[in-house]
Amino acid sequence: MKNPLTRNLIIPTASLLAFASAVAAQNAQSLQQLEGKVSTLPQSGSSIGGFLNSARYELGRGLTFASQDGGSSMTVGGQVQVGYGWAENAAGDSAVSQFSSDARLRVGGSVMDGKASYFVQMNPNDGGQNANNLVDAWVGWQLQDNLNLRFGQQKMRSGLSADTSANDTDFETATRSVATNFFANGRATGALLEGNGMEGRLNWHFGIANDGTAQGDGQGNDDTDMMITAGASFGSHAGNSEDWSEGDLARSGDMQWIAGATVTVDNGAADDSSTINVFGGFKSGSGIAAQFDYWTRELDNASTTDDGFSVQGSYTLAKSGAVQWGGVARFSSIGGDNFADDLTEIVVGANAYYADHNLKTQIQVRNTDDGTDDTNALDLLFTLVF
Repeated sequence: MKNPLTRNLIIPTASLLAFASAVAAQNAQSLQQLEGKVSTLPQSGSSIGGFLNSARYELGRGLTFASQDGGSSMTVGGQVQVGYGWAENAAGDSAVSQFSSDARLRVGGSVMDGKASYFVQMNPNDGGQNANNLVDAWVGWQLQDNLNLRFGQQKMRSGLSADTSANDTDFETATRSVATNFFANGRATGALLEGNGMEGRLNWHFGIANDGTAQGDGQGNDDTDMMITAGASFGSHAGNSEDWSEGDLARSGDMQWIAGATVTVDNGAADDSSTINVFGGFKSGSGIAAQFDYWTRELDNASTTDDGFSVQGSYTLAKSGAVQWGGVARFSSIGGDNFADDLTEIVVGANAYYADHNLKTQIQVRNTDDGTDDTNALDLLFTLVF
């Protein structure tokens, strides 16, 4: 087996990592200094002037405009990710080396004193879920306290590692696990009813949509391809799986945890299926974090069952100067009736955080083995959420 860190690879990769780290460290402080600054637009007696005059910028969230009475708001933001990937099989006869880039633009906010909300996220680099580059596009309505309805293209809840953050950036690894990509990590168009209790610690959801989130293969157009999802989670703090952020970067001394399950039933064009996901996450408050996802899926007509899981652990050091260092390891596997051999994945990575997940550099070594093909890979990713 060839070592993935060959001389021809490690020199340009190390140079890229060093350059990205230096630039990010130099600019992290200046970016954070923008936070909280109010716009200096001229005063105006009109409602539009008052709306614009209350602009506030927050790194990782964007530029927020709010009305004078606080009844409506709009936030404009986005993100940029630049990466490099290299992969080669164990025989050394198939190698891939390529750069990549990804960007998102988003607008979200609320009106009617927060009763109605909206969120639109676009990917100008590729087609996203549709040819019009839409990633998310939904509107929400607060039916009553602790009860909200969202309708549109969105995540429909399919696993902790898939649901985490609308930005898809709050991750300790440069890539999602093979199990997440197979069983989850998709969006669908439909309605999602969500509620909470016990000061937000208990959360539940029920959704119906076109195309099954569990299939993770993008937005479908077949009106007969419908899915239903239902689940609940409970944690030490308020928030559901979408509010979870990987790693214990805060090191607050306050332990946090979350646990939950989701059931998805999909009458797909190829076969009806039912998928169960069970997940859990933990943060020690002192830098140690861990999480897991487990899925099992049954195909009705084929009478087959597949399952998979992902287990991840990490440690994040206290911030020193402009950089906070962290290390992460993950093991993932998929197997079952539709696999001749189990597909396994091992990932080991190191991260440099300059402003939490909003500004970071990540590098990881990855090995995947399906019983016939053993592949080594190296991934480098730089992320800026603005």
